[in-house]
Parts: sequence; C-alpha cells; structure tokens
Amino acid sequence: MVRCAHCGKSLDEKEALRHKKKDGGEEIICRDCFKEITGIDYQTFAYRRENAKQTIFAVVFCLAATVYAFVEKGPLWGVLGLVLTVLVYLFASKAR
Repeated sequence: MVRCAHCGKSLDEKEALRHKKKDGGEEIICRDCFKEITGIDYQTFAYRRENAKQTIFAVVFCLAATVYAFVEKGPLWGVLGLVLTVLVYLFASKAR
C-alpha cells in the first residue's frame, strides 16, 4: 500500500500512478489527483499515448516502404509513397 502525495488516499501499488513534477522529481498520486493536476483523466491519457505509439510505428513502416519503392520502382513510386505516408499520419493521429 502507498499513499497519494496530494490527497493522502491509500492505494494499491497497481492503482498508483507516478507523476513527474515540474522540478524533475516524482510523486505517487491517485487517478483522481492525476485528473486534477493534468486536466485529463488517466484513461484518456493512456489511450492517446497508445495511439501515438501506433502512429509512429505506422509512419516508420510507411517511410521504409517508400524508400524501398523509390529504390526499386523509381521516383514516381517514391513520391506516391510519401503522399500515402502523410495521409496515414494525418488519419492515424486524429484525436478521438
């Protein structure tokens, strides 16, 4: 069991969140205090973080395919790959 640094609520270690303060230190907080401090609930934060990871993976994969297409098929395919990469980025990174 740990305690929230803000409200003093007792938490299981699984429920506790580590929050980085502006001075670089860390503190353990509950989900309610996380929402109060950051202005967003933890569920939404975790979803957006996972979405960002998937977007980065998709863009890196598309760029690798674009380089391959440019080398093997020529500049026209490379430009088409860049356009598709930008579209993947724009549609995948859309906040929901």
